[in-house]
Amino acid sequence: MIDKSPSGLNEWLHFLKSKKFPVQAVNLTRLKTQIKRTEDTLDGIQANIAADPLLAFAILNEANRIVPNKNSEIKTPFHAAAMVGMNRIEKLIPQFAPYTLSTKEKSAPLIAFLSEIQISYEAATMARRWAIEKLSSHEDDIFWITLFRDAARWLLWFYAYPTMTIIEQKIKQGQKASQAELNTLGCRIDELTVHLCTHWHTPSKVIESFLTKHIPNAKELQTLAHLAHHPDELPGFAEDKRLTILINNPLIFSYCANKVAHEANRMGWDSKNLPFYYRVVATIMHRRVGEIIQTAHLASTEAAKLFNKGGKISLAQQLLDPMLYTNKTGPTTKKHSPLSPLAELKKAVSKTKNMGTKQRANLALKTILKTIPNTQHCILFRHSDNKVSPLYQSGYNIDAIKAIKWNAPSNVFKKLAQKRSASHLNGEKLDKILTELPHTSDQIIDKNSHLMLASTPTSAHEMVIFWLETRKKFSENDYKTLKQIVSIISHSTL
Repeated sequence: MIDKSPSGLNEWLHFLKSKKFPVQAVNLTRLKTQIKRTEDTLDGIQANIAADPLLAFAILNEANRIVPNKNSEIKTPFHAAAMVGMNRIEKLIPQFAPYTLSTKEKSAPLIAFLSEIQISYEAATMARRWAIEKLSSHEDDIFWITLFRDAARWLLWFYAYPTMTIIEQKIKQGQKASQAELNTLGCRIDELTVHLCTHWHTPSKVIESFLTKHIPNAKELQTLAHLAHHPDELPGFAEDKRLTILINNPLIFSYCANKVAHEANRMGWDSKNLPFYYRVVATIMHRRVGEIIQTAHLASTEAAKLFNKGGKISLAQQLLDPMLYTNKTGPTTKKHSPLSPLAELKKAVSKTKNMGTKQRANLALKTILKTIPNTQHCILFRHSDNKVSPLYQSGYNIDAIKAIKWNAPSNVFKKLAQKRSASHLNGEKLDKILTELPHTSDQIIDKNSHLMLASTPTSAHEMVIFWLETRKKFSENDYKTLKQIVSIISHSTL
């Protein structure tokens, strides 16, 4: 689990560089035994290497670190194992953190980690199948490139599960993935992956799969998709020289397969965004869109048989849902529209008559993160017996929060603790009240900050104080939403 809240590329790099690669304990134990037995050869441990993707990834990186000049093409982890030898594989063992699947209930981070690995296998199998049908000679390389390009994402789910959950919620609410990542992490996951792969000595082909020098940018993808706009017709040819080069680079299969697998897992096979990538691949392969879809579905069933990691329901099983492409769910089932986050909060608060301050604050924070996306940093305090103590926070470094004297005399907090109130501060307004905030709290406020403060009673003797800060801008709608959340969790509304 994450023990602090990094923000920005450098902090996340520092955070993840120090983390060990999670490897299934049984595979790690078997590897140690095989290394000690002199009768075992590298050929004999291939199955064990193939069984754990991060084990294979570490060996591939080590081979690339030792012999970087031979990395003109990505090699399989088996070839990499032969390059590094048994002694160097043994030296890699301290880099691994064992986990076990024997427990009755897996933790949420472990389930998410295994699910992400399975999605990567589904994407890799899809990319490999497309490459085979194009009669490419790079199908094995493209499989490993596609699999390992998500390695940083695996680690984020394992070590920073709460943060990644927030990103997924924002994407499902309609926010672009890149924007959700920037708002939550302070950087894009692709950008973070490139820097981490450079640190890990990952083969250059994996890094190239993120660079627009080797894959199409947004405008070029639109052009390629347009060439296959009519599903019943074969796509046209790209006249642009740059597009022709990109079409002939197998890395485009890796990029598109990754997008399709993640989108299908997040939104289902009937996602309105999938046809765009199908059309891009149709243009690359000069095939009809229907054939591309058929190949993607075939690859998902292949992945389900070969690489089921147990973290989630496979994409192949989702294809068997009889209601997948229908709007009606049957005569006995009534379709309900999902509640808005504010409606969910209201329902949860009204459902429990004697809900405590801590529960109310927890629900309020979750709703803030869903409904006020501009919030970069947030703290919820409990005021009781003339003392202020932080209950929950998002986005800040925990050590920085602990260092602030929140109980120091503060005119602002004194007013907030007396009655329900709300205020939106920035520019000169914020500058004027900085000295009236708790001692040293101004160190977590930037000169460009917007600060929203609010408070409400949550029981007869307790108040919750809201602190929302952003280096961007809070809109009037954000301020209105905060006041609604404050009103809903208020003790006086019951």
